[in-house]
Amino acid sequence: MILLLAFLGCTPTCDEVCSKLVECENEGTERMSADECSESCTAQQTLYATWTDTVKRQAFDDELTCVYNAECSNIADGECYDEEVWSY
Repeated sequence: MILLLAFLGCTPTCDEVCSKLVECENEGTERMSADECSESCTAQQTLYATWTDTVKRQAFDDELTCVYNAECSNIADGECYDEEVWSY
């Protein structure tokens, strides 16, 4: 599935990313539940969709993709952290 997303250039959904974070023992979510993470991520995604700032929208999509594709240890090390967009 990961390779398919990477090949197609699709951005993973908030549910997919948050499930991944929970699978990684909540690394990067400060012990949030999958539901809390997904709700926050979706709210941020909805907000960004209304903006004309395509750079920030792309940065958010890039972060979702990075988290989804990263190893758990790399997530914990902050590989995907972008202080401009991280809120979920």
